This record gives sequence, structure tokens and C-alpha cells, in this order.
Amino acid sequence: MSDSQVDEVEERALALLKDRDAPRRRARPRVARALSEAVEHMLPVASGEVAAWRLGEGPAVLMVHGWEDDNALWGPAIDLFSQWGRPVVVIDLPGHGFSTATDASIRSVGEAVIAAAEALGPVEALIGHSYGCGAIIHALSHGLAPRKTVLIASPVPRTRPRKPLEVDDDVPPEVVARAEELRQQHAVGQTERIEAALTAMTAPCLVVHSIDDEQTPLSNSQRLVELWPGADLFLADQLGHRFVAQDGDVLERIVRFVEEA
Repeated sequence: MSDSQVDEVEERALALLKDRDAPRRRARPRVARALSEAVEHMLPVASGEVAAWRLGEGPAVLMVHGWEDDNALWGPAIDLFSQWGRPVVVIDLPGHGFSTATDASIRSVGEAVIAAAEALGPVEALIGHSYGCGAIIHALSHGLAPRKTVLIASPVPRTRPRKPLEVDDDVPPEVVARAEELRQQHAVGQTERIEAALTAMTAPCLVVHSIDDEQTPLSNSQRLVELWPGADLFLADQLGHRFVAQDGDVLERIVRFVEEA
């Protein structure tokens, strides 16, 4: 293969990964019922603005949704924390919901969490679901210091290789092979960085996972607990990947953890 052909394969592989790493937005953004009359704040970040809402005054719980989800995930959690008199801050991550920001990389979403905490704080606890867990870990490793952290159905640190890319038949096999190589290299490097960051965490952490999660393996959360000093693992079952963040019993456990002295 000539140098020009190698360059073309590299360029096409990078373009393929960039396309696959962009979240798909819903045709019509949603807003949680409890936030329908709250003021929507548009917070500036590097690639645009992030939509955020605050309910209540005083130290709040900041909630961070996962990949291709939005603020609506947290409707049941908002209602329950409100019953306890706990203020909440909720955001749409870059590339999601009402946010105009487009960069949905871990670094970017982590910076969005920091921006929301700084603009709409004080924030006393963080709760993340799925991709939001990675955002929170990034934020914590870059200076954010809550009193409590809850991570639900975390996809990191990875304990299994990423699933192979699904591509159209017309994509040349050498492009797919190079894209897979780059993708796996990135995943390994990211996991190493996350694992190193986890060992330095100090805030109490509750890790939640449903045994039947169809998207993220339980071994991820088990590894997370091994690395995060003093972290606790709370297991559920028959709740899958998303509903575990909305189940009443799970949310009761999360609220008790956050509200404990």
C-alpha cells in the first residue's frame, strides 16, 4: 500500500469514528415534568451551550444522564428528592436534549458538569447514569469535590473489549480494520486513565447496577468499587440498563445515601 493509500485509509477511519461517536438527538427534546416551570439556564462551554435547570435553594444534587438520553431520565428522582426538601440541578449533556454544545467527548461532558456545578451551585452530591458516570469521574479528577457521589450502570472502567463496529457493506475492510484498531487503542488508554483517577477519589461513593443490565456488564461496577476507596456496591435485578435509574426502591436507597450525615 502506498503512502497516499495509507493516508486515505487513516483519514476515512478517523471520519468513520467521528461519525459513530456523535450522539443521535431526539427529534423533539424532552423536559422532565418537574422542570417544566423551572428557569432554563444556557451555560457556555467550549462547543456551545449546555441547558441546565435548578429547583430549590441551598446545597443541591446534580444529576447527569447517559448517552443519547436527557434530563427526562431524572423525573422520578427529582420528585423523590423534592419530597426530602433537597434542591436539584439537572443538565442536558453536550450533544443531547436542549444543549446546543456539540462535543460529547468524555472531556467535554466532564467540563459541562463542572460548569453546571460552578454556575448553579452549591452542589453537595453528584448522581450519574451510564455515560454520565464517565462525565462525573472526569469532573472529580479535575477538581470538583462533592460530599457524596452516586454512579449508576457505569460503562467505565471497561472490563470487556468494545463491541465491533457495525458498518455498511460498502466500507472497505481496511478502513474498518484501522478504525477498530484506533477505537480499541483509545478504549485501553481511557480505561487506564480512569482507573488511575479512581484510586485517588475521596468522596463516599455508592455504585448501583442491575444484574440483568443489557448494555454495561456488572463487572464494570465491580471493578469501579475495587478501585474507589470505600465505595459501596448496591445490586438490583430485572431493571435493565435505564430503568435502574428510575426504580422506586433503588431511588430510596440513593436518597438515603445522599442524605445520611
